Amino acid sequence: MTVLGGVTWAIIAAAIVWAIMTLRNSNAMARLEKEMLDEIAYWQDETSRARIHAAQIARDTAIRADAWKAGRDDVIAIMPLIAMTRDVSASIQPADEETWTT
Repeated sequence: MTVLGGVTWAIIAAAIVWAIMTLRNSNAMARLEKEMLDEIAYWQDETSRARIHAAQIARDTAIRADAWKAGRDDVIAIMPLIAMTRDVSASIQPADEETWTT
């Protein structure tokens, strides 16, 4: 084997190693890119679900606040009737008679 033959085989070996490493790196990059895209899709789905959940909570909070306000307004509206009923029952009952409640 001559020096020229040795150099030729060294160049061929280097080209084969380069091709193998390029193929391996290409496959690794493709795998990592797929994992990255899968993770991005996962977090986009999670973000979408979180936004839907937040919107539902906001709607529920608004409905609950409206219901509480309506209930409070109803109680305020009937307070004069309750006070009037208590005043009438107090004036009908003799002062020395005990009140029995069940």
